[in-house]
Amino acid sequence: MPGHPGLSLPDPLVLAALVTLALAAGCGERPPAAPPPQRDGVDGLVELLAARHHRHPGRDDERFAGCVPDPATRDALVTLPYRGHATGDVRALAAAWRRDGVAHARALYADDPEVPASLRRARPAVPVGPPPLVARVGDAWLPALFVFHRGRWWCLIGLDAYVADRLPATCRRAYLGATAGRCLDLSAPLAAAALADDRAARERLCALIVDHGCDSVPAAAPAPTP
Repeated sequence: MPGHPGLSLPDPLVLAALVTLALAAGCGERPPAAPPPQRDGVDGLVELLAARHHRHPGRDDERFAGCVPDPATRDALVTLPYRGHATGDVRALAAAWRRDGVAHARALYADDPEVPASLRRARPAVPVGPPPLVARVGDAWLPALFVFHRGRWWCLIGLDAYVADRLPATCRRAYLGATAGRCLDLSAPLAAAALADDRAARERLCALIVDHGCDSVPAAAPAPTP
């Protein structure tokens, strides 16, 4: 077949290679879409939790929407006594995260009796200012404090258990029984002393929280001094 004057056809091998590359590009997988931006506030956290079942079920970073912080980020989110301590066990978070049900969120206040005491005792881990949020799925509370930082949500896990594990048995029972009033007030400085490994302060505060009857239900006032 005569060629057009001034027009040269590409080499057949080059043409085949170009066609192969074009087909491969067309059949390849598209890169995953970027996750939607996260929003601050109660509504923003509810949105994050409502989308939890649309993520890959086998990867923690997606199942928890990437909220578990690395050590440097965690230390930027917490108060001084809680810095440098390990992230809690994510298995407890996973159990509640997998539940079916409507997600609810609210600001954390120490005197909110509907919120588990383990979360209220952990409130001092977050600096004074806007309170962290807590959330539940159905009737199951997520064992984490949620903090919005640099455009995204982070979850602080296992803070209360980390403190309790550093207390002697009698003191631990009283600490875990601190749910309101003076008992809850004593739990904050006791946690700071335990995390700082300040033995003198820990022993003094342990004696106070035990003497105050915080391991009884309800807590009993200490006996009057004769």
